[in-house]
Amino acid sequence: MFGVELMAHAPPERPRKFDISTAEIRRLVASFYARVRADAVLGPVFDAAVGDWAAHEEKIAAFWRGAILREPGYDGNPMQMHLANADIRPEHFPVWLALFRDTAERELAPETARAIADLADRIGKGLSYGIETFRRGGGLPPVLA
Repeated sequence: MFGVELMAHAPPERPRKFDISTAEIRRLVASFYARVRADAVLGPVFDAAVGDWAAHEEKIAAFWRGAILREPGYDGNPMQMHLANADIRPEHFPVWLALFRDTAERELAPETARAIADLADRIGKGLSYGIETFRRGGGLPPVLA
């Protein structure tokens, strides 16, 4: 109108949460799930739920790339998936998180390991509380601790 053209601008890119490469994510996920399969508590739960380990690991790697690197590609709903599996219980999450943290510390530089393990802790606690709360039902108050 006044000689000014309006241009469509792409939204600004969201910065990555911390520095980690796709290769590091892939290595962490592969190492972690190798340990999960061997774990006495988690192994049977995952073995019953995962039919194709390669596909599962790629999906989880895509989740982490999206969560950290802001890459598109993950289209799942972690809460729904965990709620749908009655074999997953809130008491599994501390085991899962400890194994994840230990694997991250083995596979990644200390600062990166701490950052991804802290993010996993927040996600895992949210999933655990959500499962506990949704499965309680009956109008009971949510579990917050």
